[in-house]
Amino acid sequence: MAKLHALESKFDDVLSAEFRWPRKGDAPFAEASEPLDNALIASDERSRLVLMTDGYKQAGDLMVRQTLDEPSRRDFLVFPILFSYRHFLELSLKYMLSVFGPHVAVEPNWTTHELAPLAKSFFEMLDNFGTPDPDEADAVVANIIAEFAKIDPRSYSNRYPVDTKGRPLPITQAALDLSNLADVMEGVAGYFSGCDGYLSELLNAQPSSGL
Repeated sequence: MAKLHALESKFDDVLSAEFRWPRKGDAPFAEASEPLDNALIASDERSRLVLMTDGYKQAGDLMVRQTLDEPSRRDFLVFPILFSYRHFLELSLKYMLSVFGPHVAVEPNWTTHELAPLAKSFFEMLDNFGTPDPDEADAVVANIIAEFAKIDPRSYSNRYPVDTKGRPLPITQAALDLSNLADVMEGVAGYFSGCDGYLSELLNAQPSSGL
């Protein structure tokens, strides 16, 4: 019965929505007449990387919040939510490797979407820096990344239902607590922020060392 009410609600939303048809002069990339109403696109790649990384995390958070306000949207938004959080992980790893990796002979990696090799290089980088891990957060984050790698190894499974040959992509689980997911990702975001701050201070404090 609950599912029937949800379907009726969705149908009512469709009927009440204003029907938008393409109009002559539609320009998807137009600027707003008022400059303060524009979204600004950073011109340098470092700024874009930072904004993209945090932006995908924020997008996941906003969509989870939307599903709390409108539970009927959960089954639709779960895919972009998972993609956004996964891409946040991928960009976080690539950011850390590009900014700090070269200081300890670990090369950046822009050639893959796979999380496993990126995570391997990231934790190797931390080992090379000799970073302490008193609360064993490294292992927790490594496990979270591994879970994402398992459900979506190549950043593909939450964008398409089939692979490049048209074969159905398997799912690893049939249900997901989105609020819990958002909470876990908040912890991961704090972890990467802490690593960024710690390694930055470490480099600033040892300008003449091999680091």
